[in-house]
Amino acid sequence: MTGLRQRMTVAAAAVVLAVLVTAAVFALLRIESGATRHAEDEGRMTLRLWEGLLDQSATAARVAVGDPRLTEALERGNAAAAAERIGALGFTAVTVVNGAGQTLLAVPADQPIRLLDERRIGQVLARNDTQDGLVLTGGAAQLLLARPLGAQRPADRALVAICPLTGSLEALAGVLGGSAFLVGSDGTLYGHAGPLAWADVRPAAERGEEVQATIGARGYGVRKLRLPKVAGTEGDGTLYLVTARETTLAAMADSLLDSSAILVVLMVLVAGTLGLDWYFRRVFTPVYASMSALSALAAGDTGVAVLGAERTDEAGQLARTVEVFRSRSRALRDAEERRARHWLRQQSFIRRQMLRLSETLPEQGRRELLADLARIEAASEGRTPCARTDDPGALAVAFEVMAERVRDQHTALDGMVRQLQSALDTRTELVELQKQFEIARRMQAAILPPDLTTAPDLEASGLMRPAAEFDGSFYDFFLTADGSLAVLIGQVSGGGLAAGFMTVTARAALRTLAAAGLGPAACLTGANRLLAADNAAGLSIGLAMGIVSPRSRRLVFAAAGVPEPFLLRRFGDVVDLPVAANPPLGLDPAMTAVETALDLPVPSTLVLCNGGLLDGENRFGVAFGRARLTGILGNLDDLSAASVTAAVSAGLAEHGGGAAMAVDRLCVALRVRA
Repeated sequence: MTGLRQRMTVAAAAVVLAVLVTAAVFALLRIESGATRHAEDEGRMTLRLWEGLLDQSATAARVAVGDPRLTEALERGNAAAAAERIGALGFTAVTVVNGAGQTLLAVPADQPIRLLDERRIGQVLARNDTQDGLVLTGGAAQLLLARPLGAQRPADRALVAICPLTGSLEALAGVLGGSAFLVGSDGTLYGHAGPLAWADVRPAAERGEEVQATIGARGYGVRKLRLPKVAGTEGDGTLYLVTARETTLAAMADSLLDSSAILVVLMVLVAGTLGLDWYFRRVFTPVYASMSALSALAAGDTGVAVLGAERTDEAGQLARTVEVFRSRSRALRDAEERRARHWLRQQSFIRRQMLRLSETLPEQGRRELLADLARIEAASEGRTPCARTDDPGALAVAFEVMAERVRDQHTALDGMVRQLQSALDTRTELVELQKQFEIARRMQAAILPPDLTTAPDLEASGLMRPAAEFDGSFYDFFLTADGSLAVLIGQVSGGGLAAGFMTVTARAALRTLAAAGLGPAACLTGANRLLAADNAAGLSIGLAMGIVSPRSRRLVFAAAGVPEPFLLRRFGDVVDLPVAANPPLGLDPAMTAVETALDLPVPSTLVLCNGGLLDGENRFGVAFGRARLTGILGNLDDLSAASVTAAVSAGLAEHGGGAAMAVDRLCVALRVRA
């Protein structure tokens, strides 16, 4: 027994050790995998942070390059005033070039910027917009901006300015809590922020993209990130962002944690081994005494004393078992008689209970229960009470019959539960969909403006017939800062909350761009770039924007994926306005909208509608159609904006019979008075 106890102790200790080693290996693998993912995530985060800081710098520089005082000084050729202004705006140098790339004015005069060729200057002038990008010049990475110069459009001159990236690098270094460097592929330093010098960090950066280095007795994590290739006149244009973050405290904490973990594992192993040895010694000592007594009984010594029967553990159970062997033969006959009496009582009880239960059931259930009882009695016939001492009798048969009945009922109940769960899931999905549509409808109604009647020479009125389910259409009109009237219509493909958010985003983008003084084509182009950048649902949107100047009675109009507008010049005279067509927005970020400009007769009424109004079909499958709308507008006696939308509303009600269509139908009327 002593050998068995020792072997069990050793085996248990080995199992504990194997479990601890396995857990440690898995923990190390998990930590290594987590560290790799953390390094990758940190690299992506650093790149996104750098890109965000560059975007902020570019946005601020775009505002600064359009400074009126700087523009006025450059247009007048006043180099002194321009030099004073670029210093205040944070630019390094500013150059004015013509369309052929020739320098007209350089501030400072000894630092003309020659980073744009004739082709790129032509693109800047043609697009009538500010362009920016990184360049390597003057031994530093700087931000270059180019925009048309002059009030004439299209402009024949361009303003080219560069500003340093010191602020972005310092902000990045401050966020990371270390140092940041911009270097070329040959190790040339183009920008630096933070306490460390590039000469100290460079050896570590050249060893790999993610390394640990010791600089000045302190640990640093050095990361080297490749940036997109930039244009410039120096080097091959390859630029790297190198960051160095101090990791001394983190390394000390990791070392302390590893040492503590090893110490805890060793203590657990030693304590477990000692505890198992003590436990096995305590258990096997009384068992050995009982086994000695059992061996004596097997040899025929019935007078041996069995010790430990009063114990409550396994040793006491073994001693009591030996006592049972002594009294087994004497009690065998009494047990058989009791078994026979119990078997008869069992049959009588089952029969009595099942007959009583059958009286409470309907006819079908009573017949099934009596059939089960007959089956139990048939299985019990021919058995003698003492034929087998281990025969469970009628009770086992009854349990078998009842188990079959329970299985049948459980199967039926399972089917009912599945049907009920399916019905509940369908109802939950329907309620959730209805909630989404209700939220989208509220968003749609909240952005629709009231009729415009306060302008002296202009009036505007809108009409919205919402679809049976949310379709994502909207219209808007508002006065700009110079007194012009801007009018918008839009329709998103698809419905639900995604279309609702796209509607709100498109309207807000167009209002913001219009407030900045951009024309309809530029507004649609900018809105398309914004919508296409974050369009995971793959939705498209049709937009139209027009700006009417009340003084010149001139309309500038751009449409993307919406029908051509109508113009009511006088009673019965309705014409289609020929405008440039553009594809729907939100899918191609590189799409550039084209606009049309024309003079409006006075008085006249401009009518815009979406595709849902013209293509919407009634219950007979008949579309409303452009011809029907032209007839309604041609029969008007009053060409005011409110009268036009009221007539169109009546025509839609007559066509659809009051039923909601599958898409939104909207119409906007703009009246230019004498």
